[in-house]
Amino acid sequence: MMRLRYIFSFIIIIININIQASSYNSLGQTGLINLPSAEIHQEQSVYLTFNRSNYVKLGTITVTPFDWLEASYFYYRPDDLKWGDAKGLYLDKGFNIKLSYQPQSTLLPRFAIGLDDFAGTGQFTREYIVSTYDFNNLKLTSGLGWGKFVGDSSINNPFSIFSDRFKAREKVNIGLGGEPNLKTIFHGKATPLIGIEFNIPRVSNLTFKVENDPFDYFKFGCCGEGLSDESYEVRQKDSDINYGFSYRYKEYGNIDISYIKGNSWNITFSVGFSAKKAHRKKNAFKPDIQNNNFNQSTKENEFYLDLLDNLNKNQLFLQSASVQNDTLHLNIDSAEHFNPIIYTSRAAYISNNIAKLNDININKIEVGQVVRGSKINSIKYRSSDLNLDDRYPDVIIKRYTDVSNSKELEYKKHAFQPRVNFPVVINTIAPDLKTHIGSPEQFIYTGLGIKVSTEIQFNRNLVLYSTIGKSVIDNFDDKLSIPNTRLPPVRTEIVDYLQQGSSDIYITNLNLEYIRPIYDDLYAKLSYGYLEYMYGGFAAELLYKPFESDIAIGIEYNKVKKRSYDQKLDFLDYEATMPRFNLAYYHPSTNILTKWSYGKYLAGDEGYTLDISRRMPSGWNAGFFFSQTNVTAEQFGEGSFDKGFYFNIPLSIFRKGYRKDIRGLSLRTMTRDGGQQLELQNRLIDSFYGSTLSEINENWSNYLD
Repeated sequence: MMRLRYIFSFIIIIININIQASSYNSLGQTGLINLPSAEIHQEQSVYLTFNRSNYVKLGTITVTPFDWLEASYFYYRPDDLKWGDAKGLYLDKGFNIKLSYQPQSTLLPRFAIGLDDFAGTGQFTREYIVSTYDFNNLKLTSGLGWGKFVGDSSINNPFSIFSDRFKAREKVNIGLGGEPNLKTIFHGKATPLIGIEFNIPRVSNLTFKVENDPFDYFKFGCCGEGLSDESYEVRQKDSDINYGFSYRYKEYGNIDISYIKGNSWNITFSVGFSAKKAHRKKNAFKPDIQNNNFNQSTKENEFYLDLLDNLNKNQLFLQSASVQNDTLHLNIDSAEHFNPIIYTSRAAYISNNIAKLNDININKIEVGQVVRGSKINSIKYRSSDLNLDDRYPDVIIKRYTDVSNSKELEYKKHAFQPRVNFPVVINTIAPDLKTHIGSPEQFIYTGLGIKVSTEIQFNRNLVLYSTIGKSVIDNFDDKLSIPNTRLPPVRTEIVDYLQQGSSDIYITNLNLEYIRPIYDDLYAKLSYGYLEYMYGGFAAELLYKPFESDIAIGIEYNKVKKRSYDQKLDFLDYEATMPRFNLAYYHPSTNILTKWSYGKYLAGDEGYTLDISRRMPSGWNAGFFFSQTNVTAEQFGEGSFDKGFYFNIPLSIFRKGYRKDIRGLSLRTMTRDGGQQLELQNRLIDSFYGSTLSEINENWSNYLD
């Protein structure tokens, strides 16, 4: 009772201290020190967290696609566990997921349900239900934990009132890992979780955390050859209270220093950001419009040339134009924008002003975008709406703008067709960073080189791509290549490619690609050559993406041969034929894109891949995928089936202007041979954003931006 009275007195003392942003626990999730909270990162965020104590290294990538969903992927490397009779080589990986809910009432706390390591080896398998109450001056987190949360102290499972099966937590054989242990979730004994966080007075962004420590740290000592003599020293717990300080730098992350289990210091670094808003203010759209004197014989020709010059100066490349009655029809290709409302409204604004300067009477301007010879949209604006100084609300603009299905080949009949001097050659020189992550011997192997990427456009439809690299330095030779597979080694020989390919000049890809529309909403693609770093051959794809539908349907046929390890011009004996059926559905109100495909994979196995992501109009997206094929878990090997996650970030959020460049990361839990597809560029199923009504309508807030 005395201790409890002191705790409540302490809370009353700090009741007037203002607390602000949340911080992150050692798993990279929003939370306290080792315990979770109900809080969550801002949506569209990505954070990287590294945690170090005297017995463990823990790295985590956390992605928050929604303001109610947080998912993370972690690497766990304990210093004391033995692997191959040596300490510090054991490596574990796993997924965590948190669902969070904020009630509308300010009188209620935020709630969260979480599953940690729910599809791994069981090292961290645990579940929790917590609430976090933000008193505006204090954050109080409380709840219950199951599984590995439970240490020496526990209580009876409250769910046992619904069924006796919740009373016990059966020990499940994890087998080859990778399978969710659904039979154990929220089963067995439970333990209370409680902690507080508050600001240090007069020190901005510095908080103090206190939490109970329910863990038995020896329960995290399985796998490999298990505990070493050192384990009995570093895993010993002398206190049930953890406490520490957390310093947060704006919204970009934090550094925590904590004292845990009464005998160990712990340090945590977390860095990241949200792509929900631009991190630099965009330059205002104020184009420099000039009326040139091209000395043309007709006023209309003078107008077309002025139009061409001014649009091209603004990176809106004119493909065709025609004046018919009081309507200007034009088609462009944007070098900087994915957003169909931005590039069409900008093109319409510039065209409207050029028409006024040339005394051309225009009441409507229809703008379409042509991509690789395909006209993917048609948006017709009223000239009276194209005013930067006195803009109507976007909803009014949308009401009086005609968005319709494009007529694929109609633009080729336009009066003005600018001549392009093909071939167009584009060269890019950039660093080439290669990595191999997740080996027990060493967490990451790296290689640095230089690559030259070339794009030769023979016409709008036919393009030659090549990427040729030269290694400068790497440590891939330190890694042994041990495919250890019962399937054809279609991907597990990755180390052989990294070692031999990086020893000299290598060709990542060298392929000819042809894309063209066959009919309205129907696109075709053919590719031939060295398609990726491990395979070359022939790839064909057909896509039907109706304008007024959120469903896209496609088929693929790929016939490839395995390339030599040095990634030059030779091939090995292995061949694969891969017919596939693709289906995609986009849900506009949630921005969720679901892709499902069925067919054959590189190793000859047959099955399906499900890919679910959140795709935002800015180009940010994050998702996860898994593949189930007709091979058994024993044939597949460790991990049981193929799965992973990815995210992509538009770099324009860090610029004052716009660019199309996007960078991302994709991680698999294991490199195995089952469920493996070709790594093709420019897949039709992922292309032609802005070609449907839903994709256009989700961008109206960017009108004339």
